[in-house]
Amino acid sequence: MRRFEWNHILPATVLGTMIASAGGLSMAIFAFSLHGYLAIFACSMCGAFLIFSLIRRSKLVVQTSVTRLISQSVEGDDSCASIDSLDPEVSRLYEQIQSIHARTREESAARQMSSARNDELFGVLQALDDPVIVFDSFGNTRMSNAAAKPLVGTSNSIFDTSASTVFGCSQLHQQIRDGLMEGDLSGRRLDCEVSFPDELDSGPRIYDARLFDLDGAERGTFLLVLRDLTREREISRLKSDFVSKASHELRTPLASIRAYLELIVDDEISDPAECREVMNSMLSDTDRLSSLVENMLNISRIEAGIMRPTLERTDLGAIARKVVHRLEPGASQKEISLSVSASSVELTVEGDSGMLEQVLENLTSNAVKYTPNGGRVVVSVDTDPLERTVVVSVSDTGLGIPLEARERVFDKFFRVPSYERMAKGTGLGLNLCRNIVESVHQGRIGVDSRVGEGSRFWFSVPIGFAGARAA
Repeated sequence: MRRFEWNHILPATVLGTMIASAGGLSMAIFAFSLHGYLAIFACSMCGAFLIFSLIRRSKLVVQTSVTRLISQSVEGDDSCASIDSLDPEVSRLYEQIQSIHARTREESAARQMSSARNDELFGVLQALDDPVIVFDSFGNTRMSNAAAKPLVGTSNSIFDTSASTVFGCSQLHQQIRDGLMEGDLSGRRLDCEVSFPDELDSGPRIYDARLFDLDGAERGTFLLVLRDLTREREISRLKSDFVSKASHELRTPLASIRAYLELIVDDEISDPAECREVMNSMLSDTDRLSSLVENMLNISRIEAGIMRPTLERTDLGAIARKVVHRLEPGASQKEISLSVSASSVELTVEGDSGMLEQVLENLTSNAVKYTPNGGRVVVSVDTDPLERTVVVSVSDTGLGIPLEARERVFDKFFRVPSYERMAKGTGLGLNLCRNIVESVHQGRIGVDSRVGEGSRFWFSVPIGFAGARAA
């Protein structure tokens, strides 16, 4: 049975007329009896069933064809072999379906490409160490990286001036607001410094804020980049302090030597004993100057990674006894008891014996210097089985170190202000000790102290340390 088409209306009408004629003939034969009515009803039902079957058949055929064409279009099958056999209406419908599907595929590909680019951009932003914030002309935050989260918090607007955001701690939001209202942010960079309190540090953090227009429109999207200048400022300050303190430490012995030389040149010293005393003072200042320069060079070499240690099996117990023996005369002059307490186990490590001896001598000489007459200094050497290290400690009964100064005793040129008059020093010895222990030998160094009771400086070096590196 062929499918029903609109040009089949005439045959259907003829079929209905024939059925009606058959009904009339039945009435003529059976008159108006019950059999006549039943015959007319039966003919009408047969005609209705035939017409319904034709229409339903045609509907199913069309539905099947359209469904097949849609499936082919969705699956990307561009075969058009069966389209020519379709009527024009179905062909036009198929063309429309293909056009819609093509546009849908293009839009889907564009969305996927846009999503991929957004993911790449978001990945780049997340990889940046500097805080980055993208916002629109209304101040609504569209995107921010992980580094910006501590600065903007959970706020969705850059104009949120709460204390928990970077905009609440500076005038940055006001400058951006004024620029947006005046419409002069397009293509412009905004430079300013932002002080933001850091929860971990005691002082504020300084940022350089730069604003860029992303789309060039007067009311568009803007990129705010905050570059942390805190570390740079700190390094600059440390460099300035280093130059200032180094100049002072170098100038002091040089001025003393120059003054003595002027006395000698002007023949103001004629007594041989006085002249010998002046020469000894000049020699002491020269040694101090030489030690200062040598320490500065060693520290810079270690920090730059150009100092190469000579690794060998080193007995720290033997080094401790050697250092104590060398410093005993100076300790005896102050009536200080200087002794060694070394464990009976093996106390050897792999390290540079010269550097480790310098560390132990600096710590022990400092203890003798800052311990009052009649005090006690003990050098102890023992092992720590849990951490597999050899621990060397220098304990004294000196004045102790205040808590506020304890955290800075290993800094360059730092000396406890209240103890500077007790003994001469450059403030580089402990810093050099820290560099030798931590950077060269991968060990640890620290201090325990109580004011009025004394101090204990200690350092540990791994027993099985191999492949040490300089800095």
